[in-house]
Amino acid sequence: MEIPGDIDAVLKRILSTSRPALPVAKDERSVLAAEDEAYLGSLVNAIRTGRRAVLIVEDADERLRYMFSNASPPEAVAMLGKVTEATGRRIAENDI
Repeated sequence: MEIPGDIDAVLKRILSTSRPALPVAKDERSVLAAEDEAYLGSLVNAIRTGRRAVLIVEDADERLRYMFSNASPPEAVAMLGKVTEATGRRIAENDI
């Protein structure tokens, strides 16, 4: 078994992943199912621990809002390419 050299860093990472992800305000209602809320929370926690991310939201007026987190624009474009490729494979294999 390996023992980490910086135990403080390990403890900080463990504690950071246990934070609640995105609390919904009391006067707002989420349209997401409980399992989708949990999945979104796990993604936000991954971003908080330093994982690269691209977040895209389409507003009501069809304008896109987006954010690259922990990634440069070229890394974000590469990530989007991976998503497109993986989705194409799943469609071809009738997984979707």
